[in-house]
Amino acid sequence: MNNKDNTSIKKPMTQCDMILEYMIKKGKINPIDALRDIGSFSLSQRISDLKRAGHNIVSERVTKLGWRGNTINFAEYHLASNEVKDD
Repeated sequence: MNNKDNTSIKKPMTQCDMILEYMIKKGKINPIDALRDIGSFSLSQRISDLKRAGHNIVSERVTKLGWRGNTINFAEYHLASNEVKDD
């Protein structure tokens, strides 16, 4: 995209863009990462959007022990090995 001075204008990153970049850099993302680092309250919806856009994303159920002794269940997402590109 160019403005009237013919200089390039960079389009802001969407949450989907940020989540995809996060998975490429960090390997995986979960709802806490998405909220803390990206500001996304709806990671599962953004993952669904990325899948509809053709990205091969794998979800894994995780169970951990919470700080009060209760179990916490959540999903972690990562790109399938054929999706990850080496730079």
